[in-house]
Amino acid sequence: MMVKKTVILSSIFAFMLAVAVSGCGQQLKQENEQLKGQVQSLTDENGNLKNQVASLKKEADDLKAQVASLTQERDNLKKEIEASKTKKPAKEAPKKKAAKKEKK
Repeated sequence: MMVKKTVILSSIFAFMLAVAVSGCGQQLKQENEQLKGQVQSLTDENGNLKNQVASLKKEADDLKAQVASLTQERDNLKKEIEASKTKKPAKEAPKKKAAKKEKK
């Protein structure tokens, strides 16, 4: 009877162990699926962020080129203004001399 009792208890223990392992296995599978979903979500977000960074870098490069172009244009306009300032007094100078000659 003792042997029979031990066999029954061992069978019950084995059954309970199988149920417990099976339950843990399901939990592990669920957790694994959740983690896979999180990894996919983070991978997608990382890809989107990389695209944003590339887009912002291009925008920054375009703005740098625009600043360089505008700076060159400003410098050219400054040169034109300086050139026109130096030409005006030269044109006005002969008129003043002519006016002085008329007074004499």
